[in-house]
Amino acid sequence: MSKSSSSILPARSQRECCYTSALDEAATFCAECGKPLLRCMATEECGGLLDDSGLCTVCVAPHIEVDAGALTAVKVGGAVSLPVSIANLSPVGRPLFITGLWSREGTGDWREEDLGWERLSTGESRPASISVNQITKPGAHGVKILVAVASRWRWRQECYAFTADLKLTVSEDRTEAAPIVNIGGQSAGHGNTVYISGKTEKHEAQIRTEEALQLRMVRAEKDERRLGLRGMDADTWVPRNTEFIWAGFAPEHAPKRGPILTSDGVLGAGRSRARVEEGLGDVRLLVTDSTGTIDAEASRLLSRRHFELYVECDRLTLRVTGQAGLRINGEAYGEGKTIILNDGDIISPVVSAPESLSLKVSFKSDYGRVGSVCLTRFSHSR
Repeated sequence: MSKSSSSILPARSQRECCYTSALDEAATFCAECGKPLLRCMATEECGGLLDDSGLCTVCVAPHIEVDAGALTAVKVGGAVSLPVSIANLSPVGRPLFITGLWSREGTGDWREEDLGWERLSTGESRPASISVNQITKPGAHGVKILVAVASRWRWRQECYAFTADLKLTVSEDRTEAAPIVNIGGQSAGHGNTVYISGKTEKHEAQIRTEEALQLRMVRAEKDERRLGLRGMDADTWVPRNTEFIWAGFAPEHAPKRGPILTSDGVLGAGRSRARVEEGLGDVRLLVTDSTGTIDAEASRLLSRRHFELYVECDRLTLRVTGQAGLRINGEAYGEGKTIILNDGDIISPVVSAPESLSLKVSFKSDYGRVGSVCLTRFSHSR
């Protein structure tokens, strides 16, 4: 990693007042500006807040640059292999995982690049190579680089994609048998242009840069969904600030209407009392009969923390934590299983008596973005 890139630190994604309020683990809204505090899944370690697109810039801060001296001789119709470095600029001790690397010329097909490593520790930079195979004629050639990254915390993982652009200008040099290729990026025109030239009559001319060429990385939400990194599918996604509505629950048995604002971004559902009742849970699940009377015996089939709900990679996710498991749309899942929930799914926490208590999942979306998720409690028992 070059000296110049090491000085580039990620900007905080929210106002300073929000970070001050977030120091109180119990705080759910900023005391000054009133904005909801959407904490990073790893806030215990990073102290980060998510930006409006669900990204923690403290944990996820990738950087890419064309290496200083990047050069090869090439003829028209030949290939260029550009040595690049990918770095993790996170200011805290959070590793970043590079899960994929692609490139393409112009509007051509994406070509996956060979990457023999994955983990980047904080401040670490590792090498990669970008292939350019279509230098067939002089003129302007656009090269796009796509990088897939992941941030991991315990059993959870958030995946993202970023793009960077290069501009290759190939011009004829009549004194040589091959063109000169000027490679420009964000800093082109400021001493950071890479030159690639062909052979002269006497020797192979090579001109190298003195500094690395830093490339600007831009979040690529559409590519994230296209690659299956985020979202329910290419057209539907559940953002981290989605509003949750709890229908059929007593007020003291569920959170208030709104996004998930717990310190770890997870809601625990089970037999335990909810936080508003000074318990350890978030959503209280109890089996009742047709009169609304609690069935104590049936309720004991539920664990104190039977399952967890959270938004991960723009998907509503359920993790089974109860020993007895549960059913979703009639199919049984055991402890430790993780399931992505879809619109219309039915969660039945009691495996042996699914009709005794169920929750229906309903999405309300606009242009693919799920703005609210309603979980409606119902039963068919007595």
